[in-house]
Amino acid sequence: MILADNSKLLATFLQTTSLAMGCALMLTLLLGCSVSEEPEIEAVTGLAMGTSYTVKWVAKTDVDHGAIATGAKAELARIEASMSTFMDSSDLSGFNGAAVGEWHQVPKAMAALVSRSIDISRQTGGAFDVTVGPLVDLWGFGPDPVPEHIPSDLALEALRPVIGYQHLQVQQQPAALLKTAASAIDLSAIAKGYGVDAIASWLEAHGVMDYLVEVGGELRAHGRKPDGSIWRIAIETPAADARQVYQVVQVKDMAVATSGNYRNYYEQHGVRYSHTLDPSSLRPVTHKLASVTVVDASAATADALATALMVMGGKQGLAWAELHQVPAYFIMKQSDGFVAQSSTGFEPYLEN
Repeated sequence: MILADNSKLLATFLQTTSLAMGCALMLTLLLGCSVSEEPEIEAVTGLAMGTSYTVKWVAKTDVDHGAIATGAKAELARIEASMSTFMDSSDLSGFNGAAVGEWHQVPKAMAALVSRSIDISRQTGGAFDVTVGPLVDLWGFGPDPVPEHIPSDLALEALRPVIGYQHLQVQQQPAALLKTAASAIDLSAIAKGYGVDAIASWLEAHGVMDYLVEVGGELRAHGRKPDGSIWRIAIETPAADARQVYQVVQVKDMAVATSGNYRNYYEQHGVRYSHTLDPSSLRPVTHKLASVTVVDASAATADALATALMVMGGKQGLAWAELHQVPAYFIMKQSDGFVAQSSTGFEPYLEN
């Protein structure tokens, strides 16, 4: 997603290598870079959790730039050290390697996030499932390189006994996790949103109430800009070769998360395999849904629900969003471009 400035929408994106140039908001979050930018808005950017992050706030409190930069970095470093699948020393890696049937102590925050993940799994009928870790690895989207060949049916079915949120149990006192099968957790479909929420909570605890936080394209906006307007977010066109604005939304005191298949994929023998894996089929999704955007008070919840709806596909996902009153925006691929549909709950956020 893109942050649209007041005068125009930016249809071009700056690469992460331009961080040192000072005028880029990393990856999919951009602002105009000019002397006319309102001086009351300050920003910090950085790299963490395998992606980029941006924190923007209206500088009308006593919290200085350096404190916010340090606070945001510390929050994401804490999450990464605990929940990364790429770090052997993380608490998550420790649980993934733990014995079956034994309680494994973890930080309270991690236990709470896994518990929330299980709730969302139940709510979505398993379309969102954090036990897809072994499946992610087998398809080549985890810490290991992309495989030289597509997994066989036999290899996939061998994983079925360990895939399923039902294999996880959580306790809070003391905080611990237990698995009833040799399952492995992958929190990547909720962790970026959780990082957004963590920074937002830090800001509010320190008296910063007008802000926008972005981690890897997942955002949360609170309050207003200095001119009294609310934050404008642009959903990008879901095409790997074009970074353009598709639709603008306006949000206040809400989070926005998008899931899509148009960048993280690989091809073998002319067939595209996306990183969105269906826990029920054990395979990448094959429907025409290109991206889905969800609005929720929590960035973590929006992040997870966007993933679940991406697994469901456009027709089933829209029906589910309407039934559960989830604000969601679906962009479907067609032979001549794209077509969008939104749930009733999403319509108030659309900018005409």
